[in-house]
Amino acid sequence: MASATQRPRTGWTARIPAVIVMLVGVVLIGTTLMNNLFKVGPAFETLTDGFRPVLTAQAIETARTDVAALGAVGEEFQTAVTPAMAERFGMTPEQFTAYVGQQFPGVADGMAALPQIVPTFSGLIDTLDAQRDLFASADAIPTSNIPATTIPWALLIAGLLALGLGIFMWFVPRIGGIIAIAFGLVLVAVPFALSLPTKAADADRMNANLKPVYSPELITQAGGALTTVGTMGTAMSQTMLPALADQLGMTGDQLQSFLGDNFPATAAALQNLPASMERFQGLVGTFDANLDNYGTLKPVAFAPIIWTVIIGGAVMFLVSIGGFALGRRPELMVPEEPKPVRELVGAGTH
Repeated sequence: MASATQRPRTGWTARIPAVIVMLVGVVLIGTTLMNNLFKVGPAFETLTDGFRPVLTAQAIETARTDVAALGAVGEEFQTAVTPAMAERFGMTPEQFTAYVGQQFPGVADGMAALPQIVPTFSGLIDTLDAQRDLFASADAIPTSNIPATTIPWALLIAGLLALGLGIFMWFVPRIGGIIAIAFGLVLVAVPFALSLPTKAADADRMNANLKPVYSPELITQAGGALTTVGTMGTAMSQTMLPALADQLGMTGDQLQSFLGDNFPATAAALQNLPASMERFQGLVGTFDANLDNYGTLKPVAFAPIIWTVIIGGAVMFLVSIGGFALGRRPELMVPEEPKPVRELVGAGTH
């Protein structure tokens, strides 16, 4: 046991915790800068703002309905419309198909492309639907009310504070150590209190799931598909159907009634196509508008960043506690020099 006249050693042993706390600060600052978080944070916030409306349950269900309607009209045109119209015009189905291709190429191209377009959009919607829970979790980084743009600033400030605290501990080990213990606890507790490890892991999983599909090729392909479908709908409603009505001796209203009675999927698709196209264009536009944002955050893994903060806080806490324990060990205590005998005798004569 150390005697009452011993004092703590203030050499390198006492300063090791200060050096480690400084290193924790450097790591936090380096993590912020090396991961480009001052660009990643705003990109992440803009991307989540853009995708939030299209990833609701209602938006996904509406998109499924729109895709199903396209699939239904493509199947009905091949299996019902073409044979019925061919019979009315005294043609075989093959002859009517050739006639449509010659006179209304936009319709023919669209109908030919639907078997590829429908699965493409259906797969994209399935992918988005599968990300809804992950997106909701990631969208709450750091909380649902605090934007993700605060993360890089919080991490940088934490690093600067840790660096400054380590310098302070170098000169004032005891008080600095007490502050470091508290600061380390904060760095450990806050991420867990905000569920950041789980949210960050969900963001990384969503990123991994989107990497195979979220690309310029996807946007180009989807944009081309929308152009094809839009051209098909316009040609069918404004050119082909009026021409067929004229040849069949029907008015426009009579033809619409005829379609509704005999080909309900086609009639419904034509009626709803403008609204469906607007929704599809909004979806593809969201992907297009956020392609650069996704490119910015795609290389970044969020979970390791959060665990760096937690581990850094734990290291700060433990080395500061250890610094106190080592500082009080007898072998690390320096005996105070005894006062001269004359001082002691002199003190006793008073």
